[in-house]
Amino acid sequence: MHSQSFTPSTPLPFPLLRVAVALLCLAAAAGVARAQTTTSTLNGDIIDANGAVIQGVEVTARHLDTGLSRTTTSDAEGHYVFPGLPLGPFEVRAAKAGFKQYVYERINLTVGETAALDITMEVAGPEQEQLTVTADAALVNTQTPELSYLVGERAIEQLPLNGRNYTDLALLQPGVIAYPHRDGGSVVAHGVGASINGQDPRSNVYLIDGTPQNDFTNGPAGSAAGTVLGIEAIREFRVETNAYSAEYGRNSGGQINAVSKSGTNNFHGSLYEFHRNDNFDARNFFDGAQKPEFRRNQFGGSIGGPIKQDQLFFFGAFEALRENLGRTVSTVVPDLASRSGPVHPAIRPFLDEFPLPNGRNLGSGLAAYSFGFDQTISQNFIQG
Repeated sequence: MHSQSFTPSTPLPFPLLRVAVALLCLAAAAGVARAQTTTSTLNGDIIDANGAVIQGVEVTARHLDTGLSRTTTSDAEGHYVFPGLPLGPFEVRAAKAGFKQYVYERINLTVGETAALDITMEVAGPEQEQLTVTADAALVNTQTPELSYLVGERAIEQLPLNGRNYTDLALLQPGVIAYPHRDGGSVVAHGVGASINGQDPRSNVYLIDGTPQNDFTNGPAGSAAGTVLGIEAIREFRVETNAYSAEYGRNSGGQINAVSKSGTNNFHGSLYEFHRNDNFDARNFFDGAQKPEFRRNQFGGSIGGPIKQDQLFFFGAFEALRENLGRTVSTVVPDLASRSGPVHPAIRPFLDEFPLPNGRNLGSGLAAYSFGFDQTISQNFIQG
């Protein structure tokens, strides 16, 4: 966050000065809040075996994937805090003369999380000693009041998704239901809507790395294909459903806060293709004698790694969707009887534009007509 100062050429009236100060404070708070949406916070209290707080303990948090290291010192109340940490696994070390060095080997921080890790230090003996905790504890949020649910890396990688739309995983969380109210023929392109805690689907916010993805009608992120590609580039996302903090104040509904993957000190990647067709599909009730053609291919890959160890990293992902979907449409046209008899010459050209019916007679001069057509989709997604 940058700070700026200025000197007005003429003194500001006191009310205007108060407004200026308030705006600067709001801007600073907005900058901090924006940073918090894509990061995590780690804090805790440090005590001895008798429960007394320990001041002046040097605490170091080191990111195991990138080597990033942050150091702070416990205050007079034995409290330490690391704001704005990147996501992922951390090693935490605490050290002070006269005490055993404390090492928590692995704690995994997730998006939008405020994690608490309390440390109990023991008095050291004559030799240099170290207390090591190896468990990767499942931490309970005791720091903030919001109700939220994390969709982590394992769920994104292993749960089957027809169409590979990562926002569908939000529908597995309590209080979130699908709301497919959108007009498929609209000029607006969007994904499947969701009602969170009973609110209007347009009340939600979709964020990727802190940037809103809603369309101009405030609908969910999506493409002309009605899906959101790029699941291979998503690390995790959190569904904030209730009592979330002010940084999510754009809309009153749920907040779907996704964070993309990044490179690490090790090369990692993926390569995949998913294929579906109509070979094992049954004929639709409205289809004719011949089953419509259906083919879908989704393919792509990702790669990430170090450019300079512990300092500079890269990550990129590509995904493509190719689909040919045969569809049968049933509609209504004038029946054969309505075409015969006295028809005014001015009406005949318009009547002839309707195709002849190929289904049952519906009465009142109408009959059923069905036709098939191919709906094709070709879509590419790239992120780096």
